[in-house]
Amino acid sequence: MKKILLSVLGLLLVAGLAIVGYWFSGWMPLAVAVPQQNEVYSQQFRQAAEQAMAELVLAQQEQQFPAVTAAVAWRGQLIWVGAVGYANLATEQAVSINSQFRIGSTSKAVTATSLARAVAAGSIDLDSPISRYMADLPNPAWQDFTLRQLMSHTAGLPGYQQNTDRMGAIRTLLKQRNYTNVEHALTVFDGSELLFSPGDGFHYSSFDINLASAVLQNAVKQPFLQYLAGSVSTPLQLTSLSADYADQFLPNRVSFYHTHDGYAKQHWQVNLSQRWAGGGLVASSADLARLGSAWFNPEFIPTALQQEFWTPQILNNGEVNEQLYALGWRHFSQDHLFCDKENRLSHAVSFVHHGGVSDGAQSWLVLYPDLQLVVAMNTNTVKENYCDFAGQAARITRPFLQKIAPEWLPPQP
Repeated sequence: MKKILLSVLGLLLVAGLAIVGYWFSGWMPLAVAVPQQNEVYSQQFRQAAEQAMAELVLAQQEQQFPAVTAAVAWRGQLIWVGAVGYANLATEQAVSINSQFRIGSTSKAVTATSLARAVAAGSIDLDSPISRYMADLPNPAWQDFTLRQLMSHTAGLPGYQQNTDRMGAIRTLLKQRNYTNVEHALTVFDGSELLFSPGDGFHYSSFDINLASAVLQNAVKQPFLQYLAGSVSTPLQLTSLSADYADQFLPNRVSFYHTHDGYAKQHWQVNLSQRWAGGGLVASSADLARLGSAWFNPEFIPTALQQEFWTPQILNNGEVNEQLYALGWRHFSQDHLFCDKENRLSHAVSFVHHGGVSDGAQSWLVLYPDLQLVVAMNTNTVKENYCDFAGQAARITRPFLQKIAPEWLPPQP
């Protein structure tokens, strides 16, 4: 035990010294004039797209994003994509509408999409014990979990900070080990204690979704990433959707940055293979918008199943969970766009959404079911206040609402 403790302390000391050395070097000024790309796919939205692009440029400048992209889809069709800034500051490589960003926890909505496809095909059931599909679970306390509990964060698994599997907790912090199979990645939390009995509470955790992906691959008898490609990426032609491989070159993947007071430095290298399903995927804003739009296609996901995945889940005490979390999505109503309380809508509207924060990146995907409107946005840095990022989507969305649903907006003064 003493040797293990010394080894752990040694690793933390080395990591701490490396971080200190990293932090005080390599900063470069952010450019004032940056490249832009603007694609309009429906001429009836040209004016709205021009306004949205102007807002995207303003957001990039005000929030000091090295790069930011956004996409809007309506009734199943992409209508606009914009890109502003640099994918790589050092080489001055322009970001494009095809650039891949880490999408963080928006990966959970992507995983929910692949799971919904498996449920629709009859390959898996949301309410059966997961031991039905994965008999060799590494922790006996997991035997009676259901996919419904895992996908709604009500199974009782801890998050990164509550993980009592000490070595696993260190590995999730350092993010350097490579895992080639989602089952292997379960070792980072399989020795941890549960926070509560399944269904008794809610605790948001990527571990839930990571375990769900291992159960899914056992049920469909395909590696998770292979099934994700076959069930989602290929039929929807999402060429940018991929795992964030640490050991493979992805030509359209942007570089990721820390930013501070007009300067940026490249984020240190990390390996996100421990959390592919819950937070380790990359995609373009355009492909995220396409994925969101696919949820409105009953041939891709049956309507009844769509509603099941979008219904906030109930705890054992009969109450809806505190985050109105459904299955891989959050779903609630409010009278303003996300992070835009100052500008009220004419009435409360329903929206289904998921955001993500990863190493040097943030992501936002929101669906408005009443309009079949989808908005996606990505950047290659992290704002301390998430609304400083996701709140920009409101500015981008409003011109399209003015065209699609002007009744949602209050009269202009």
